Formats: sequence, C-alpha cells, structure tokens
Amino acid sequence: MSLYILLIFINLPFIFLAITGIITRYKMKRISRRRASIQLLIWLFILMGLIVARPLYYWLFAQELTASDALSLFDVVQITAIVFLLYIVNGLSTRIEQTEKRLNDLHQALSIRLSSKK
Repeated sequence: MSLYILLIFINLPFIFLAITGIITRYKMKRISRRRASIQLLIWLFILMGLIVARPLYYWLFAQELTASDALSLFDVVQITAIVFLLYIVNGLSTRIEQTEKRLNDLHQALSIRLSSKK
C-alpha cells in the first residue's frame, strides 16, 4: 500500500469528525455561519492538501524542482500528529468560547440581580 494512501486513510477520521462537529455546532446555533464556513474551508483545505500530496510530489520531481525522497513512514506519522493536534485545538477553542459565553451570561445575570437589590 502506498504511503500516500495510508496518510489519507489515517487522517480521514479526524477530518470527518471535525467537519461533523462543525456542522453539528452550526445546526445547534453554537457557532455563527461565518465561523462555520471558515472552519469548514480550513478542514476541506487540509483534506485537499492530503489528496494532492502525491501528484504534487511527482510533478515537482518531474520538473526537477525537488530532489527529495518520497514520503516516508515518519512523514506519515508526523503529518497525522499535526492533523490530530489541529483537531484537538479546534475542539478546545470551541470549548473555551462556550465557557466565555457562559461566564459573560452569568456575569450579566449577576449584575442585573445586584442592581435590582439596590
């Protein structure tokens, strides 16, 4: 099996989980349409980059623009780790935004209660 195909198959679950999470958060109105669009574009760009990696490498090699070796197993692991970390960071940033929103709502409710007591 080609390492390029292995790279795509290993990373597909992370990409599909991220895309599904974005769509779910948008449908539940937890993120705005603009933010959902930007995040979807980023993940689709990552997917396209993984798909185009092999043809791009062969084209660059044919044009003598690179003299490097083809993809190694270490490269596959490294790229997968980067995609996994992007998935984790995306989830954490969403959680932080939700926590900030809850904190602002609680602060607003507390301010209203304290001002009505006076």
